[in-house]
Amino acid sequence: MNIIHRLTAATFLSLLSFSPMAQIVTAVDSTIEGAEEKISTQASKEGKSYEILGASFKNRVYMTAELTPVNKK
Repeated sequence: MNIIHRLTAATFLSLLSFSPMAQIVTAVDSTIEGAEEKISTQASKEGKSYEILGASFKNRVYMTAELTPVNKK
């Protein structure tokens, strides 16, 4: 029983996001370049970097990205 609780807790903790400052944004445009430009502009306005998580095309491009704080060294 104790092993089940530990396994459940480990699974739950592994699913948590370790970057609480991350933000998910979406963009819709007629081209991939246009959608990425919208995400890039939003990231620049907020002073963050972005990573594209996915994109799909169904008459328009739907793109999802994660904005994260810029790592300053």
